[in-house]
Amino acid sequence: MRSTLNSIIITGAGLLLATAAEAAGFDCSKASRADEKIVCEDSELSRLDELFNERYAAQKRTSTGDDLVHTARNFLADRRDCGSDRSCILSAYLAVLWTISADKSDFMGGISAKSLAGNRSPEAKAIPAKVGQCAATSIVEVHPRLDGDADFDSGTGVDYANDGYQVSYRREEALIGSKPGDQVTMCLVQIDRDCSPGESGRLFLVTNDRTRESWILPDAQHKCGG
Repeated sequence: MRSTLNSIIITGAGLLLATAAEAAGFDCSKASRADEKIVCEDSELSRLDELFNERYAAQKRTSTGDDLVHTARNFLADRRDCGSDRSCILSAYLAVLWTISADKSDFMGGISAKSLAGNRSPEAKAIPAKVGQCAATSIVEVHPRLDGDADFDSGTGVDYANDGYQVSYRREEALIGSKPGDQVTMCLVQIDRDCSPGESGRLFLVTNDRTRESWILPDAQHKCGG
């Protein structure tokens, strides 16, 4: 069985229309792997799969080079490795949509770190080490990416009580609206396949328990911390 994306990567053809009753971007009647079956059985994952295929196809029409295809291949490998772990599969979709979308939150559709954690406060406090796992921690400080930037024009950084860190080159209003001491749920949604073990290259979904705002950001300013 090949997903729509596999067909695009291998043949360069346009998107195939889904022929199954499910809303996934591939033919669910031919789903064979555990991750494919989970997507076909889950309306939220099916929605994200359709959205991913739409955005991938739109970018493929105008993109040059191999970066987009490389990103897509990594996503398919990440999703496959999740097996039947729904939280891991959902994380893979969030990570790839964050990567290829201009708007870094419009695909969320009510998804938060709290929902990824099963709407429970996780018992773990340490930084999650496995994709789909979550931890409870708190904000220590929200600050500009560069010192002396009072307006956050250079971007936004945040430090957490479990020694976690996230950074953005954008002015992140959800972060700026957070306060030291705010309790948050932090979920790991991607470990970059292109980074060596021990390097940065992790993407986290975080939800502020007080404001209910969520954001997805990496743990380094540059890919793999370079």
